[in-house]
Amino acid sequence: MSIHRALRSLAWSLSLVVAVGLTGGAAAHATAAPTDEGSSTTAGRWHTPEEREQSPAERSAPVSPNRLFSAAAAPVNDMLANATKVPSLPFQVSGQPYAGATLEADEPATCRTTDPDQSEYFTDGDRSVWYTYTSPVAQTLTFGGGVSGADSMVIAYTAAAMSDLARISCTETSFRDENHLQARAGGTYLFQVTDDSYGAAPPDTASLWIRASAPLPNLSPATSTALSVPSTVTGSISKVDNNWYAPYDRTCSQDFETMLGSRWYKYVATATTGVRLDLRDSFYDADAVVWASDGSMPTSPLACPRANANDPSTYSKADAYADFAVEPGRTYFIQVGGYHFSVGDYVMKLSTYQLPLLTLMPTPKITGTAQVGSTLTANPGTWDEGTTLTYQWMRNGGSYISGAKQPTYTLSAADAGAQISVAVTASKPGYSGARKTSAPTAVVAKGVLTSATPTISGTPAVGKTVTSAPGAWGPSPVTFTYQWLRGGASISGATSATYTPVAADAGTRLSVTVTGTKSGYTTKTATSTSAVVANGALSGPVPTVTGTTKVGSTLTARAGTWAPAPVTLTHQWLRNGVAISGATAATYKLTSADKGKRISVRVTGTKTGYAPLS
Repeated sequence: MSIHRALRSLAWSLSLVVAVGLTGGAAAHATAAPTDEGSSTTAGRWHTPEEREQSPAERSAPVSPNRLFSAAAAPVNDMLANATKVPSLPFQVSGQPYAGATLEADEPATCRTTDPDQSEYFTDGDRSVWYTYTSPVAQTLTFGGGVSGADSMVIAYTAAAMSDLARISCTETSFRDENHLQARAGGTYLFQVTDDSYGAAPPDTASLWIRASAPLPNLSPATSTALSVPSTVTGSISKVDNNWYAPYDRTCSQDFETMLGSRWYKYVATATTGVRLDLRDSFYDADAVVWASDGSMPTSPLACPRANANDPSTYSKADAYADFAVEPGRTYFIQVGGYHFSVGDYVMKLSTYQLPLLTLMPTPKITGTAQVGSTLTANPGTWDEGTTLTYQWMRNGGSYISGAKQPTYTLSAADAGAQISVAVTASKPGYSGARKTSAPTAVVAKGVLTSATPTISGTPAVGKTVTSAPGAWGPSPVTFTYQWLRGGASISGATSATYTPVAADAGTRLSVTVTGTKSGYTTKTATSTSAVVANGALSGPVPTVTGTTKVGSTLTARAGTWAPAPVTLTHQWLRNGVAISGATAATYKLTSADKGKRISVRVTGTKTGYAPLS
């Protein structure tokens, strides 16, 4: 046995004697059922001088897996992955197998306890078994238990992988037999029963009990209780984690959990005024933080009671109040908790008071053109020195424009037909907030699109596709529609960005009109320059002749395939390149005049809107 373990064992024995002397009765067994605390308590007892002397050495003791009792079969819930599931509360088991329990690699098993002066004490377990519970509602869990015949602990964690486990509460033999944690709805929590035998006989059995409060509606900002002003609210944090941990260390600049335990409230202000939060009638040293918010969650602290100090002995209940200014429509969160180790029932009173008014509160003015796309500027005027100004642009006399909180505002399509005003809100510490709204602008006119002259790419000719490019229009994005024109008149159905001229277009002037549209802007059109549409070009193969070149035989002309179909074909037979009168059919019967001559055929294709091809 190491020296520091022996000393610690002695220290625990001495602490038990001190506890009995103070209470007049034996310390409760680890499996004892919980009892309700009074309306005002100070959580935890002070450590004995022996424990105080031992703590630095104990704090440095390494934690490592212990296989001392590996000869015994390990309990089924020895490993975190095999934690026993707690189906419902209340839950209580005892006499559970423990001999053969071990610590897994990297398994934490340290309970931290503290005195109200924030002195820290650490105790390490040598082996453990695991339990898990998922809370269906927001509630306070009270738990305890241990290992028979051994100095032991029950340590609670938020469910996580082994390497990410973070202790949130724990019990420890001879220090406290029960502790608490604030469970969130749907949250899963792990309970580790572990012992610190320090040479004691091998432990035999483990026990655990868990009980729950009635569902609590305001354990978090998301479930905060709505308040009105004036009002008086009573509540309690009498059962919270009795081990003081760093997340509870209260300062007005820390985020969210800033004190021992918390209950959350929210208040939506209806007027610009001062509000006083008063905790002076509470049954214990109550604390609070007033938070600004984004409407749904706290964002930054606004005020704290003046009773706060770094030493709990300096708490002044006479100063347990805080004043803060509110603005209409804004949501404020109030977090109530215990100052250091103080827990119990609290009484919170909210009342209004008139803040002093600012001296200079001018009405803002708006400059700029009331037209979509234009930028308006708020001129706030001259306010009191040290005043902070914020802006909110509004539509039609009070409808807030989302995100429009700068001194300038660019009018959007949604503003067309509306009147725009701006509210300037002033704040100065110790003064009532002020809000002044400008006169509305004229009705916002639609914006004017910038346009370009569209162009046509490709040579306009019957059967050849041309494409219109609208050019640069703005502000983008702009939606375009097209209308092709023949001699300045609309061509029915020709409304896409491309067009293939037909026979009717041959010899006429082709152009295109582009129309640009954008919500909040006046529709605008622009027309391209025109170009004459040329005849199309036919395509056809060189014809062939079949038949016997003998007087009296008939020759046949094969024209092949011409395009674009349909193409009208005519024939002319030739003798030595000279047209044979009347020989205009697809066939020709050779005569004696043809003897010794060369016979050929000319095929000519014609189609309206196309140049003839022979």
